[in-house]
Amino acid sequence: MMNKSESTTCETCHEYLDGWKRAKADYANLQKEVEKEREALRAYANEHLLQNILPAVDQYDVALKHTPDIKNCPEAEQKQLKNWLIGLHAVRDILARAFESVGLTSVREDGEFDPEIHEAVKEEPSASPDGTIISVEQSGWTFNGKVLRPAKVTVSKKS
Repeated sequence: MMNKSESTTCETCHEYLDGWKRAKADYANLQKEVEKEREALRAYANEHLLQNILPAVDQYDVALKHTPDIKNCPEAEQKQLKNWLIGLHAVRDILARAFESVGLTSVREDGEFDPEIHEAVKEEPSASPDGTIISVEQSGWTFNGKVLRPAKVTVSKKS
């Protein structure tokens, strides 16, 4: 049989043990919460960085769309310009792969207008069904499933 002091010591041990278990669980929860906050901060930082880079990517794409015709250049210059153009396209491909690896993807730019991912900046008469995308004024982007910037598009309107 336990005497009174042994009983008190046992109760104190149980109190300490319960307190230690609660503290350990609280600490584990705190670690999980801190990790969630870090992830959210990383995502926000990446989003902010990508929003600042997108205008440069837009200009790069515009430059590629306006590639001059080099057929009339002398053969030696043609070869040099072709190599230069291959390099420009390679840089764009590297950017596309880097964007994809961090979760940045371009918005669909054809088919039917979707107000979730497109912004209609113009309507033009067309033989296409109403609300069909005719042209893209500015590419749109999503980052990890969230619309970072909607595509600015021209949509068809029955005349």
